[in-house]
Amino acid sequence: MKELKEIVKAYDAAIQSGKGVALASVVHLEGSSYRRPGARMLVSDEGELTGAISGGCLEGDALRKAMFALSQQRSRLVSYDTSDEDDMTIGIQLGCAGVIQVLFEPIDPNKQDNPIQLIRKALDIRQEAVMVSLFNLSNKNADQPGTCLLMESNGNITGMIPIQGIEKLVMGDVLQAMGNKKSVFREYQADEMSITAFIEFLQPPISLVVVGAGNDAVPMMQIADTLGWDVRIVDGRNTHARPERFVAACQILVAKPEAVLDQL
Repeated sequence: MKELKEIVKAYDAAIQSGKGVALASVVHLEGSSYRRPGARMLVSDEGELTGAISGGCLEGDALRKAMFALSQQRSRLVSYDTSDEDDMTIGIQLGCAGVIQVLFEPIDPNKQDNPIQLIRKALDIRQEAVMVSLFNLSNKNADQPGTCLLMESNGNITGMIPIQGIEKLVMGDVLQAMGNKKSVFREYQADEMSITAFIEFLQPPISLVVVGAGNDAVPMMQIADTLGWDVRIVDGRNTHARPERFVAACQILVAKPEAVLDQL
């Protein structure tokens, strides 16, 4: 979730500056890789990268593919085979041995339910959620529906399944993923076309509240922030509970113990 927060922050800054952006997402994997399905990277039209989809071996080519998707304003699915030890550019001595499918989606800021807005909502609700990404694995030149739907744990749905005839099947699998708390891959047939779904279960980050802003709390909060936890520190002393002493992501509350719960 920490990476997703950074992506949303970078997206907001890019759009405010008038830049175009594309989202690269690992949506399928056969074998092994450094990053699992659900890893994401935001690419601006000026080549700025936020997040990662590998240990560094794919990012250079992924940048070029993202730029192409932006110029075409069309989502693309790209395969990376890191299992070939003879491939000097990708496979050799990298510790990967898999076929990775990466979905590149140009982001339309005027679209209310674009992939970044779905991610933003998943972060804001701080609940379990399921997000759906659809792609055509058998024909990569076909239109790629992309990241299209988010369901919250209370049943609220944002977005829609853009392919007629598979809506009920997808939603049934979404409910199953929510119940099992586990991401799944599913394949559907629609109009003689095969569509694969990455149905991704999203777990909210651990929330840590530290009472007492002494010196021992500083490194602990840094570690928790690195782990992607939501961190808050509480102290009644404004001399200790100061923003400059803690990581930027940390919420700081200056309050007496009896008043803390009302502010969380």
